[in-house]
Amino acid sequence: MTARACTYLLLVGLLLFIGGCDSLVGSKQDETTREIFDAGRSDPTLLNEVEYVPLFPFYETGADGLPLDEPKDVYAGFDEFLYVADNRGLHAFDLSGRPATFIPIDGGATSVVQDRRLRVYVTARRDTLLNGQTWNLPVVMRFDGITTGFPTVGDIIWHPFDDDSRKFNAPDPIDTDVEVSFTGVGVLYDNHIYVSRRGPVNPRGTFILPHNTVMEFDDEGVNVQSIVALHPTRESLRSALFPTDVATFVQPPQRSFYPQERHFLLLQSSSPDDVLAGMEAPASSLRYSVLSIRAVETSDGLVYQPDTDKLRIASDPDRGDAFLYDEFRFSNPTDITVAADGSNYIFVADAGTDSLYVFTGQGVEGVTPPPGSNSLKPVVVSFGGTGDGAMQFRRPRGVASFQRIVYVADSGNNRISRYRLNTDFE
Repeated sequence: MTARACTYLLLVGLLLFIGGCDSLVGSKQDETTREIFDAGRSDPTLLNEVEYVPLFPFYETGADGLPLDEPKDVYAGFDEFLYVADNRGLHAFDLSGRPATFIPIDGGATSVVQDRRLRVYVTARRDTLLNGQTWNLPVVMRFDGITTGFPTVGDIIWHPFDDDSRKFNAPDPIDTDVEVSFTGVGVLYDNHIYVSRRGPVNPRGTFILPHNTVMEFDDEGVNVQSIVALHPTRESLRSALFPTDVATFVQPPQRSFYPQERHFLLLQSSSPDDVLAGMEAPASSLRYSVLSIRAVETSDGLVYQPDTDKLRIASDPDRGDAFLYDEFRFSNPTDITVAADGSNYIFVADAGTDSLYVFTGQGVEGVTPPPGSNSLKPVVVSFGGTGDGAMQFRRPRGVASFQRIVYVADSGNNRISRYRLNTDFE
Protein backbone atom coordinates (compact mmCIF):
# COMPACT_ATOMS: atom_id res chain seq x y z
CA MET A 1 0.00 0.00 0.00
CA THR A 2 1.33 3.42 -0.91
CA ALA A 3 1.97 6.26 1.51
CA ARG A 4 -0.76 8.26 -0.23
CA ALA A 5 -3.29 5.51 0.32
CA CYS A 6 -2.33 5.19 4.01
CA THR A 7 -2.82 8.93 4.47
CA TYR A 8 -6.35 8.72 3.04
CA LEU A 9 -7.24 5.75 5.28
CA LEU A 10 -5.94 7.50 8.42
CA LEU A 11 -7.86 10.64 7.54
CA VAL A 12 -11.06 8.71 7.00
CA GLY A 13 -10.57 6.88 10.32
CA LEU A 14 -10.09 10.16 12.14
CA LEU A 15 -13.27 11.60 10.66
CA LEU A 16 -15.23 8.50 11.63
CA PHE A 17 -13.99 8.86 15.25
CA ILE A 18 -14.96 12.51 15.62
CA GLY A 19 -17.79 12.52 13.12
CA GLY A 20 -20.25 13.83 15.68
CA CYS A 21 -18.23 17.00 16.37
CA ASP A 22 -19.69 19.12 13.60
CA SER A 23 -18.30 22.23 15.25
CA LEU A 24 -14.78 20.90 14.71
CA VAL A 25 -14.90 19.31 11.27
CA GLY A 26 -18.12 20.66 9.81
CA SER A 27 -21.36 18.91 9.01
CA LYS A 28 -21.31 15.59 7.18
CA GLN A 29 -23.24 17.42 4.49
CA ASP A 30 -20.31 19.79 3.98
CA GLU A 31 -18.85 19.47 0.44
CA THR A 32 -15.28 19.02 1.67
CA THR A 33 -16.30 16.34 4.15
CA ARG A 34 -18.33 14.57 1.47
CA GLU A 35 -15.33 14.49 -0.84
CA ILE A 36 -13.18 12.92 1.89
CA PHE A 37 -15.77 10.25 2.59
CA ASP A 38 -16.15 9.56 -1.14
CA ALA A 39 -12.38 9.14 -1.38
CA GLY A 40 -12.50 6.67 1.48
CA ARG A 41 -15.11 4.61 -0.34
CA SER A 42 -12.92 4.43 -3.44
CA ASP A 43 -10.16 1.91 -3.98
CA PRO A 44 -7.33 3.69 -2.10
CA THR A 45 -4.63 2.01 -4.18
CA LEU A 46 -5.82 3.95 -7.24
CA LEU A 47 -6.11 7.46 -5.82
CA ASN A 48 -4.10 9.81 -8.07
CA GLU A 49 -2.06 6.85 -9.31
CA VAL A 50 -4.03 6.18 -12.49
CA GLU A 51 -4.54 9.41 -14.39
CA TYR A 52 -3.53 11.33 -17.48
CA VAL A 53 -0.60 13.67 -16.90
CA PRO A 54 0.42 16.55 -19.19
CA LEU A 55 3.51 16.29 -21.36
CA PHE A 56 5.30 19.57 -21.87
CA PRO A 57 5.81 21.49 -23.95
CA PHE A 58 2.37 21.85 -25.48
CA TYR A 59 2.53 22.82 -29.17
CA GLU A 60 1.52 26.44 -29.76
CA THR A 61 3.45 27.32 -32.94
CA GLY A 62 2.39 26.21 -36.39
CA ALA A 63 4.62 24.69 -39.07
CA ASP A 64 4.73 28.13 -40.72
CA GLY A 65 6.35 29.65 -37.62
CA LEU A 66 3.26 31.60 -36.54
CA PRO A 67 1.08 30.87 -33.50
CA LEU A 68 -1.61 28.26 -34.12
CA ASP A 69 -4.94 29.90 -34.96
CA GLU A 70 -7.83 28.02 -33.33
CA PRO A 71 -6.74 24.48 -34.19
CA LYS A 72 -9.81 22.52 -35.29
CA ASP A 73 -8.37 19.01 -35.42
CA VAL A 74 -5.28 16.95 -34.72
CA TYR A 75 -4.32 13.58 -36.19
CA ALA A 76 -1.31 11.30 -35.70
CA GLY A 77 -0.76 9.66 -39.07
CA PHE A 78 0.36 6.29 -40.38
CA ASP A 79 3.57 8.08 -41.46
CA GLU A 80 4.17 9.12 -37.82
CA PHE A 81 3.63 12.78 -38.62
CA LEU A 82 1.33 14.89 -36.49
CA TYR A 83 -1.23 16.83 -38.55
CA VAL A 84 -3.04 19.93 -37.30
CA ALA A 85 -5.89 21.73 -39.08
CA ASP A 86 -6.40 25.37 -38.14
CA ASN A 87 -7.72 28.65 -39.56
CA ARG A 88 -4.68 29.06 -41.82
CA GLY A 89 -4.46 25.56 -43.26
CA LEU A 90 -2.73 22.24 -42.62
CA HIS A 91 0.39 21.89 -40.46
CA ALA A 92 2.57 18.78 -40.39
CA PHE A 93 5.08 18.07 -37.61
CA ASP A 94 7.18 15.13 -36.56
CA LEU A 95 6.11 13.58 -33.26
CA SER A 96 8.64 15.74 -31.43
CA GLY A 97 6.84 18.86 -32.62
CA ARG A 98 9.42 19.92 -35.20
CA PRO A 99 7.74 21.52 -38.25
CA ALA A 100 7.79 19.55 -41.48
CA THR A 101 5.28 21.04 -43.93
CA PHE A 102 2.69 23.80 -44.03
CA ILE A 103 -0.06 23.93 -46.65
CA PRO A 104 -2.05 27.18 -46.67
CA ILE A 105 -5.79 26.74 -47.28
CA ASP A 106 -8.06 29.73 -47.89
CA GLY A 107 -10.61 29.81 -45.13
CA GLY A 108 -8.69 27.24 -43.10
CA ALA A 109 -9.12 23.51 -42.52
CA THR A 110 -11.57 21.88 -40.14
CA SER A 111 -10.59 18.20 -39.89
CA VAL A 112 -7.79 15.91 -41.07
CA VAL A 113 -7.15 12.18 -41.46
CA GLN A 114 -4.76 9.93 -43.40
CA ASP A 115 -5.36 6.67 -45.25
CA ARG A 116 -3.03 3.67 -45.29
CA ARG A 117 -1.49 4.83 -48.58
CA LEU A 118 -0.32 7.96 -46.71
CA ARG A 119 -2.73 10.26 -48.52
CA VAL A 120 -4.08 13.04 -46.30
CA TYR A 121 -7.72 14.15 -46.40
CA VAL A 122 -8.72 17.60 -45.17
CA THR A 123 -12.21 19.08 -44.87
CA ALA A 124 -12.43 22.73 -45.86
CA ARG A 125 -14.37 25.13 -48.07
CA ARG A 126 -13.59 26.41 -51.54
CA ASP A 127 -15.00 29.07 -53.86
CA THR A 128 -16.27 28.18 -57.29
CA LEU A 129 -17.72 30.46 -59.98
CA LEU A 130 -20.93 29.32 -61.67
CA ASN A 131 -22.98 31.46 -64.05
CA GLY A 132 -21.40 34.65 -62.77
CA GLN A 133 -21.97 33.86 -59.09
CA THR A 134 -19.39 32.73 -56.56
CA TRP A 135 -20.38 29.84 -54.30
CA ASN A 136 -18.44 28.87 -51.19
CA LEU A 137 -18.92 25.12 -50.98
CA PRO A 138 -17.65 22.32 -48.74
CA VAL A 139 -14.85 20.14 -50.04
CA VAL A 140 -12.68 17.24 -48.97
CA MET A 141 -9.18 17.88 -50.29
CA ARG A 142 -6.78 14.98 -50.75
CA PHE A 143 -3.08 15.79 -50.50
CA ASP A 144 -0.46 13.38 -51.82
CA GLY A 145 3.28 13.41 -51.14
CA ILE A 146 3.30 15.22 -47.80
CA THR A 147 5.45 12.48 -46.28
CA THR A 148 8.10 12.94 -49.00
CA GLY A 149 8.09 16.72 -48.61
CA PHE A 150 6.49 17.40 -52.02
CA PRO A 151 2.76 17.82 -51.35
CA THR A 152 0.31 18.06 -54.23
CA VAL A 153 -3.48 18.16 -54.45
CA GLY A 154 -4.41 14.66 -55.58
CA ASP A 155 -8.18 15.11 -55.66
CA ILE A 156 -11.00 17.34 -54.47
CA ILE A 157 -14.41 16.00 -53.49
CA TRP A 158 -17.04 18.72 -53.87
CA HIS A 159 -20.51 19.04 -52.50
CA PRO A 160 -22.77 18.78 -54.41
CA PHE A 161 -20.96 17.90 -57.63
CA ASP A 162 -19.28 14.67 -56.44
CA ASP A 163 -22.24 13.64 -54.32
CA ASP A 164 -24.59 11.09 -55.89
CA SER A 165 -27.19 11.62 -53.17
CA ARG A 166 -27.82 15.12 -54.55
CA LYS A 167 -29.18 15.58 -58.03
CA PHE A 168 -30.02 18.85 -59.72
CA ASN A 169 -32.15 19.80 -62.71
CA ALA A 170 -30.15 22.99 -63.15
CA PRO A 171 -26.36 23.44 -63.23
CA ASP A 172 -26.33 25.81 -60.25
CA PRO A 173 -26.37 24.54 -56.66
CA ILE A 174 -29.42 25.63 -54.72
CA ASP A 175 -29.01 28.29 -52.06
CA THR A 176 -28.85 25.90 -49.11
CA ASP A 177 -25.70 24.22 -50.44
CA VAL A 178 -23.57 27.05 -49.07
CA GLU A 179 -24.88 26.08 -45.60
CA VAL A 180 -23.69 22.48 -45.95
CA SER A 181 -20.41 21.36 -44.38
CA PHE A 182 -18.22 18.28 -44.40
CA THR A 183 -17.37 17.78 -40.73
CA GLY A 184 -15.21 14.65 -40.51
CA VAL A 185 -13.48 11.85 -42.40
CA GLY A 186 -12.82 8.27 -41.34
CA VAL A 187 -10.63 5.71 -43.14
CA LEU A 188 -11.61 2.10 -43.85
CA TYR A 189 -9.34 -0.93 -44.21
CA ASP A 190 -9.53 -0.76 -48.04
CA ASN A 191 -8.73 2.99 -48.13
CA HIS A 192 -12.33 3.95 -48.75
CA ILE A 193 -13.38 6.88 -46.62
CA TYR A 194 -16.49 7.83 -44.68
CA VAL A 195 -17.40 11.53 -44.77
CA SER A 196 -19.89 13.08 -42.35
CA ARG A 197 -22.02 15.86 -43.80
CA ARG A 198 -24.36 18.29 -42.09
CA GLY A 199 -26.66 21.00 -43.33
CA PRO A 200 -30.10 22.56 -43.10
CA VAL A 201 -33.19 20.38 -42.89
CA ASN A 202 -36.55 21.10 -44.52
CA PRO A 203 -35.59 24.69 -45.37
CA ARG A 204 -38.89 25.74 -46.90
CA GLY A 205 -41.25 23.48 -45.00
CA THR A 206 -41.99 21.44 -48.09
CA PHE A 207 -39.32 18.77 -48.36
CA ILE A 208 -36.30 17.32 -46.61
CA LEU A 209 -32.88 17.63 -48.17
CA PRO A 210 -30.72 14.60 -47.33
CA HIS A 211 -27.84 16.70 -46.03
CA ASN A 212 -27.32 15.04 -42.65
CA THR A 213 -25.73 11.69 -43.30
CA VAL A 214 -22.51 9.71 -43.71
CA MET A 215 -21.25 9.02 -47.22
CA GLU A 216 -18.69 6.52 -48.45
CA PHE A 217 -16.16 7.31 -51.20
CA ASP A 218 -13.75 4.85 -52.79
CA ASP A 219 -10.00 5.48 -53.02
CA GLU A 220 -10.52 7.32 -56.30
CA GLY A 221 -12.97 9.79 -54.78
CA VAL A 222 -16.12 8.23 -56.26
CA ASN A 223 -19.24 8.36 -54.06
CA VAL A 224 -20.24 4.70 -53.72
CA GLN A 225 -23.03 5.13 -51.16
CA SER A 226 -24.83 7.39 -48.73
CA ILE A 227 -25.89 5.49 -45.64
CA VAL A 228 -29.65 5.92 -45.87
CA ALA A 229 -30.18 3.83 -42.72
CA LEU A 230 -29.14 6.91 -40.70
CA HIS A 231 -32.22 9.07 -40.17
CA PRO A 232 -31.46 12.78 -40.84
CA THR A 233 -34.21 14.33 -38.69
CA ARG A 234 -35.40 11.96 -35.96
CA GLU A 235 -33.16 11.08 -33.04
CA SER A 236 -32.57 7.37 -32.56
CA LEU A 237 -29.78 4.87 -31.99
CA ARG A 238 -29.23 4.96 -35.74
CA SER A 239 -29.59 8.59 -36.74
CA ALA A 240 -27.37 11.34 -38.14
CA LEU A 241 -28.61 14.59 -36.67
CA PHE A 242 -26.23 17.38 -37.66
CA PRO A 243 -23.13 15.13 -37.57
CA THR A 244 -19.97 16.65 -36.13
CA ASP A 245 -17.52 13.81 -36.78
CA VAL A 246 -17.15 10.24 -37.98
CA ALA A 247 -14.36 7.84 -37.00
CA THR A 248 -13.50 4.25 -37.81
CA PHE A 249 -11.49 1.59 -36.01
CA VAL A 250 -8.72 1.71 -38.64
CA GLN A 251 -6.12 3.84 -36.89
CA PRO A 252 -2.30 4.12 -36.88
CA PRO A 253 0.15 2.49 -36.47
CA GLN A 254 0.37 0.80 -39.85
CA ARG A 255 -0.36 -2.91 -39.94
CA SER A 256 -0.34 -5.47 -42.73
CA PHE A 257 -3.90 -6.54 -41.91
CA TYR A 258 -7.02 -4.90 -40.55
CA PRO A 259 -10.35 -6.70 -40.03
CA GLN A 260 -12.53 -6.25 -43.09
CA GLU A 261 -15.18 -4.36 -41.17
CA ARG A 262 -17.03 -1.14 -41.91
CA HIS A 263 -18.12 -0.21 -38.40
CA PHE A 264 -17.90 3.43 -37.34
CA LEU A 265 -18.49 5.92 -34.53
CA LEU A 266 -20.63 8.98 -35.19
CA LEU A 267 -21.09 12.22 -33.26
CA GLN A 268 -24.35 14.10 -33.68
CA SER A 269 -25.93 17.27 -32.32
CA SER A 270 -29.34 18.74 -31.62
CA SER A 271 -28.47 22.01 -33.36
CA PRO A 272 -27.11 22.93 -36.79
CA ASP A 273 -25.01 25.78 -35.43
CA ASP A 274 -23.49 24.65 -32.14
CA VAL A 275 -20.18 23.51 -33.63
CA LEU A 276 -19.77 25.56 -36.76
CA ALA A 277 -20.81 28.95 -35.40
CA GLY A 278 -19.82 29.75 -31.86
CA MET A 279 -19.10 26.34 -30.38
CA GLU A 280 -21.43 26.89 -27.42
CA ALA A 281 -23.35 23.98 -25.98
CA PRO A 282 -26.78 23.51 -27.60
CA ALA A 283 -29.90 24.51 -25.70
CA SER A 284 -30.78 20.84 -25.27
CA SER A 285 -28.48 17.84 -25.54
CA LEU A 286 -29.39 14.65 -27.32
CA ARG A 287 -30.17 11.52 -25.36
CA TYR A 288 -27.36 9.77 -27.24
CA SER A 289 -25.00 12.10 -29.09
CA VAL A 290 -22.25 9.50 -29.57
CA LEU A 291 -23.33 6.48 -31.60
CA SER A 292 -21.56 3.22 -32.37
CA ILE A 293 -22.83 1.82 -35.67
CA ARG A 294 -22.04 -1.71 -36.84
CA ALA A 295 -22.05 -2.73 -40.49
CA VAL A 296 -23.29 -6.33 -40.63
CA GLU A 297 -23.38 -8.61 -43.65
CA THR A 298 -26.78 -10.29 -44.00
CA SER A 299 -28.59 -12.24 -46.69
CA ASP A 300 -30.04 -8.90 -47.79
CA GLY A 301 -26.61 -7.27 -48.05
CA LEU A 302 -24.79 -4.85 -45.78
CA VAL A 303 -27.00 -3.61 -42.93
CA TYR A 304 -26.13 -0.80 -40.50
CA GLN A 305 -27.26 -1.55 -36.95
CA PRO A 306 -26.92 0.00 -33.48
CA ASP A 307 -24.16 -1.43 -31.32
CA THR A 308 -26.32 -3.44 -28.92
CA ASP A 309 -23.27 -4.73 -27.02
CA LYS A 310 -22.44 -1.24 -25.75
CA LEU A 311 -26.10 -0.64 -24.94
CA ARG A 312 -26.32 -3.82 -22.89
CA ILE A 313 -23.13 -3.04 -20.98
CA ALA A 314 -24.46 0.42 -20.12
CA SER A 315 -27.38 -1.20 -18.29
CA ASP A 316 -25.07 -3.14 -15.96
CA PRO A 317 -23.75 -0.98 -13.07
CA ASP A 318 -21.38 -3.77 -12.05
CA ARG A 319 -19.37 -3.12 -15.21
CA GLY A 320 -18.45 0.46 -14.36
CA ASP A 321 -19.41 3.83 -12.93
CA ALA A 322 -20.35 5.52 -16.22
CA PHE A 323 -20.76 4.55 -19.86
CA LEU A 324 -20.53 5.82 -23.42
CA TYR A 325 -24.25 5.08 -23.75
CA ASP A 326 -25.40 6.84 -20.60
CA GLU A 327 -28.33 9.09 -21.45
CA PHE A 328 -27.40 12.76 -21.95
CA ARG A 329 -23.76 11.88 -21.25
CA PHE A 330 -22.35 14.60 -23.50
CA SER A 331 -23.09 18.26 -24.05
CA ASN A 332 -21.45 19.13 -27.38
CA PRO A 333 -19.09 16.34 -28.56
CA THR A 334 -16.81 17.58 -31.32
CA ASP A 335 -14.33 14.79 -32.09
CA ILE A 336 -13.80 11.10 -31.42
CA THR A 337 -10.99 8.63 -31.99
CA VAL A 338 -9.94 5.10 -31.08
CA ALA A 339 -6.51 4.08 -29.80
CA ALA A 340 -4.92 1.35 -31.90
CA ASP A 341 -2.19 0.56 -29.37
CA GLY A 342 -3.96 -2.55 -28.10
CA SER A 343 -5.94 -0.71 -25.44
CA ASN A 344 -8.81 0.16 -27.83
CA TYR A 345 -9.64 3.17 -25.68
CA ILE A 346 -12.23 5.56 -27.12
CA PHE A 347 -11.58 9.30 -26.65
CA VAL A 348 -14.32 11.93 -26.94
CA ALA A 349 -13.64 15.68 -26.92
CA ASP A 350 -16.63 17.69 -25.68
CA ALA A 351 -16.62 21.44 -26.32
CA GLY A 352 -19.76 21.91 -24.24
CA THR A 353 -18.05 20.78 -21.04
CA ASP A 354 -14.47 21.60 -22.12
CA SER A 355 -13.51 18.03 -21.28
CA LEU A 356 -11.87 14.90 -22.62
CA TYR A 357 -13.67 11.63 -21.91
CA VAL A 358 -11.98 8.23 -22.00
CA PHE A 359 -13.80 4.90 -22.44
CA THR A 360 -12.81 1.30 -22.84
CA GLY A 361 -13.49 -0.40 -26.15
CA GLN A 362 -16.63 -1.87 -24.57
CA GLY A 363 -17.96 1.61 -23.81
CA VAL A 364 -17.26 1.77 -20.06
CA GLU A 365 -15.86 5.10 -18.89
CA GLY A 366 -12.32 4.68 -17.64
CA VAL A 367 -9.20 2.61 -18.24
CA THR A 368 -8.19 -0.87 -17.17
CA PRO A 369 -7.23 -0.95 -13.46
CA PRO A 370 -3.61 -1.90 -12.77
CA PRO A 371 -2.62 -5.31 -11.36
CA GLY A 372 -3.29 -5.63 -7.65
CA SER A 373 -6.30 -3.35 -7.67
CA ASN A 374 -9.14 -4.20 -5.30
CA SER A 375 -11.66 -3.49 -8.05
CA LEU A 376 -12.10 -4.82 -11.57
CA LYS A 377 -14.06 -1.77 -12.69
CA PRO A 378 -12.32 0.61 -15.10
CA VAL A 379 -10.77 3.62 -13.39
CA VAL A 380 -12.36 6.90 -14.50
CA VAL A 381 -9.64 9.21 -15.85
CA SER A 382 -11.69 11.72 -17.86
CA PHE A 383 -10.67 15.29 -17.12
CA GLY A 384 -11.08 18.91 -18.14
CA GLY A 385 -12.91 22.07 -17.20
CA THR A 386 -12.89 25.57 -18.63
CA GLY A 387 -9.58 27.42 -18.45
CA ASP A 388 -6.02 27.58 -19.71
CA GLY A 389 -4.45 25.29 -17.11
CA ALA A 390 -2.57 22.19 -18.13
CA MET A 391 -5.60 19.96 -17.46
CA GLN A 392 -8.18 22.43 -18.76
CA PHE A 393 -9.55 23.33 -22.18
CA ARG A 394 -11.45 26.01 -24.04
CA ARG A 395 -13.61 24.53 -26.80
CA PRO A 396 -11.56 21.41 -27.59
CA ARG A 397 -12.19 20.50 -31.21
CA GLY A 398 -10.01 17.48 -31.98
CA VAL A 399 -8.39 14.48 -30.33
CA ALA A 400 -5.79 11.96 -31.53
CA SER A 401 -3.97 9.03 -29.95
CA PHE A 402 -0.64 7.48 -30.86
CA GLN A 403 1.80 5.33 -28.87
CA ARG A 404 -0.20 5.91 -25.68
CA ILE A 405 0.01 9.70 -26.00
CA VAL A 406 -3.22 11.67 -26.40
CA TYR A 407 -3.24 14.94 -28.34
CA VAL A 408 -6.05 17.49 -27.97
CA ALA A 409 -6.71 20.39 -30.35
CA ASP A 410 -7.51 22.99 -27.69
CA SER A 411 -9.06 25.52 -30.03
CA GLY A 412 -9.84 28.30 -27.56
CA ASN A 413 -6.33 28.17 -26.09
CA ASN A 414 -4.64 28.00 -29.53
CA ARG A 415 -2.56 24.94 -28.68
CA ILE A 416 -2.15 21.20 -29.04
CA SER A 417 -2.10 19.70 -25.55
CA ARG A 418 -0.41 16.35 -24.88
CA TYR A 419 -1.08 13.74 -22.20
CA ARG A 420 0.15 10.31 -21.21
CA LEU A 421 -1.60 7.78 -19.02
CA ASN A 422 0.20 7.33 -15.70
CA THR A 423 -0.32 4.09 -13.78
CA ASP A 424 1.27 2.60 -10.69
CA PHE A 425 2.95 -0.20 -12.63
CA GLU A 426 5.02 2.10 -14.86
